[in-house]
Amino acid sequence: MRFAVLREFVLAGVLVGSGIAIGCAPPASPARAPAGGADPIMSVAAGAYAGYAVLADGHVWAWGDDLEGQIGDTGPWSSRTVPAEVQGLSGVISVAGSGNSAFALRRDGEVWAWGDDSEDQLADGRFTDRQLPGVVPKLTAVREIAAGAFTVYAIRDDGTVWAWGDNSFGQLGSGSSGQMPTVPQKVVRLTDVVAIRSGTSDAYALRADGTVWVWGDDSLDQLGGAACGSAPAGHHGVCAGSAVPNQVPGLSGMVAIAAGGDSGYALRRDGSVWAWGDDEFGELGNGVRRFDVGSPVRVRGLHDVVAITAGACSAYALLRNGTVWAWGRGDFGQLGNGSISEERVPVRVKGLTGVVQVVGGGSTVLALERDRSPWSWGANAFGQLGNNSVVNRDLPVRVLGLPGSPRPGKTQPDARPAG
Repeated sequence: MRFAVLREFVLAGVLVGSGIAIGCAPPASPARAPAGGADPIMSVAAGAYAGYAVLADGHVWAWGDDLEGQIGDTGPWSSRTVPAEVQGLSGVISVAGSGNSAFALRRDGEVWAWGDDSEDQLADGRFTDRQLPGVVPKLTAVREIAAGAFTVYAIRDDGTVWAWGDNSFGQLGSGSSGQMPTVPQKVVRLTDVVAIRSGTSDAYALRADGTVWVWGDDSLDQLGGAACGSAPAGHHGVCAGSAVPNQVPGLSGMVAIAAGGDSGYALRRDGSVWAWGDDEFGELGNGVRRFDVGSPVRVRGLHDVVAITAGACSAYALLRNGTVWAWGRGDFGQLGNGSISEERVPVRVKGLTGVVQVVGGGSTVLALERDRSPWSWGANAFGQLGNNSVVNRDLPVRVLGLPGSPRPGKTQPDARPAG
């Protein structure tokens, strides 16, 4: 019963594969079909340099970098500054973006993958980039997916976690590091998992009992004080990480998790946010200047948080009132507050209200408002803001060209007022 209750509490608001858990967010207004009868946008997701949108009809659209084929069509392997439809996919309920790959979860529990395959993250044994989506073999009954830089995770209906791709730091959670299996492997020690997230080379799992479990790289204390292996040769005092999951000490009653580049985050049922790991740019949000912290600390000044997500070196919280708050690195405008300065305590993202989903990817952020309008801000060198430009933005701008959204044009005002 405890598993069922917390699972429903979390999954009721989790936009799976997006790096965001809505948790106890206020109910959104019913999704309305945009003008012209197009299907509304149900969720957004972000990779390191690309964005994705899942429509109510189960189709996926993508924009941004396409160097490794992560846009998912047969067009030129070049950046797209406005969305294009991913080909060969239907029945999709969520998408997860990674370094330069993408993964889609279908209603039938299958996972499909495309893009970069340098670490066999497409699970086809070919190590060859692929433009068009293909099914991940020997994996069924999946209900949530997440992706790190080169490693992918899936939660099955029985609460177990499966992983594939890079295992340099033991991030597959199989008890060993280095060896890469050609098919998804079961992560050991984990049952009753309700949410999964991944940083660069580490992974985080939330169990139904409200505890958080971590494994993989710990070079910047991103395992949160959990047990780790012996230090690499010549690096005395440095934790090598762990090839098996261990519980993060001091965390209980958690309802959502998030992962940045090398930082971990957890949302407690009381609406407080806790963080640990790399703090070079203020990613821990407690106003104290450190480089890394091995025990969870409370993010300062946040209350009534219902969702959390993170980018490469920044983090974001969605409050019950529909506003978004950000902290950490800001040099690409990824804090959305009109500046390019880092912030060691949360600041409000300007111009957004009624937000129901926010996702971080690299140094770019996407948000979905209650009326299903998509917004973006931050880095844009590859067109990953989807606003028909390659100019970074420090305030939210409208993603253009999705079905039912404004078409790109010189006279289209895409910037949200700063107030």
